[in-house]
Amino acid sequence: MWQSVSIQVDGSLVGAAVPQSNGVRFIATDIRVAEMDQTLWPATADVRQAAEQMVRTGRIKNFNAQSLED
Repeated sequence: MWQSVSIQVDGSLVGAAVPQSNGVRFIATDIRVAEMDQTLWPATADVRQAAEQMVRTGRIKNFNAQSLED
């Protein structure tokens, strides 16, 4: 059974990474990362890094949501 991993930035919960057979799906719980909601990532570390960038800068460098969705 897969378990989700909470994604926090500076101590605030911003979402969850849910393992899937083809990567990790991000479920956003914070408006600052809403653009990332339901996106698919290769690994939890990638989700965490992207969420940190989004919260701190308002964008993700080289973010292309289309290529991340299944």
